[in-house]
Amino acid sequence: MTGSLLLRPRTVVPDDFSWMHDFGKLLGDAMCDFIVNPRAGEVSVQAVNEVRYAEWSPSQPEFTILMPFNLGNSGIEIVIAVPGHFISQILNVQYGGSSDLSKRSSLSKSEMRLLDRLTAHLLPYIDSVMNRIIPEPATAKSAKVGIQELNLPQYRDSIVLAEVSLQCVNISPTTVNCFVGYGHATKISSLFANLAPAPTSSGPEWQARMHAAALRVKLPMRAVLTQVNIPMSQLASLRPGDILPVLPPKNVRLLIAGRPLAGGSLGESSGRVALKIENMEGPDSEL
Repeated sequence: MTGSLLLRPRTVVPDDFSWMHDFGKLLGDAMCDFIVNPRAGEVSVQAVNEVRYAEWSPSQPEFTILMPFNLGNSGIEIVIAVPGHFISQILNVQYGGSSDLSKRSSLSKSEMRLLDRLTAHLLPYIDSVMNRIIPEPATAKSAKVGIQELNLPQYRDSIVLAEVSLQCVNISPTTVNCFVGYGHATKISSLFANLAPAPTSSGPEWQARMHAAALRVKLPMRAVLTQVNIPMSQLASLRPGDILPVLPPKNVRLLIAGRPLAGGSLGESSGRVALKIENMEGPDSEL
């Protein structure tokens, strides 16, 4: 963080934004969990500062993904700013490639779907911290591509910003930023100050909160009914009206957030096409 972006010291006792440091660390851990499971990597919060948003945003790469989250019904919004190139690297690594990619200025459809999965993955982590002061679950707003896309009134003065350094396996070292408007940050600080000491991340209370938050997350479910492989020559000549023969599958795969969950067979229930689960897939299928 360059000195020119920092605000002059306030004349009152500075607010305690230690919660932002802890939140940033948990956010980094969550992202490493998403990239490789179990977690493998190093996460550190480089700084938590009050900065002018109007001066900080132009210093960031134009190809930045802004992920806003509403904290229940409090009216408080927390924004996570992720380099767009970071999303591209994650997708390539998860498909068996490397993080050595040429930089682009937009996300593909596959990368946008991965961004949706990452958003759903982060929600229970956010709730595990914020549910102590805001009982309603956090919700995700539509992500914005481009650092200049976020120009809301609450960010015209100053923000409290956490810089989180990530060194995850197979991914280039990356800095992810998390920020909240200064007024909202002080409100959160006040709410935390009125609480009893937080349970540790290894305690049963924290684990119970994390489990409850995870169960509230909604994930997209998709059944793959058919898949057709055709030569490139035929693909290049496809026109409206062409017919591709398909065969009904014996086993329909059920995907959750893009990952296999179960297999089943097609049938009918109450007059509607339905899927009967025949077997479970994934690492916990034999449990």
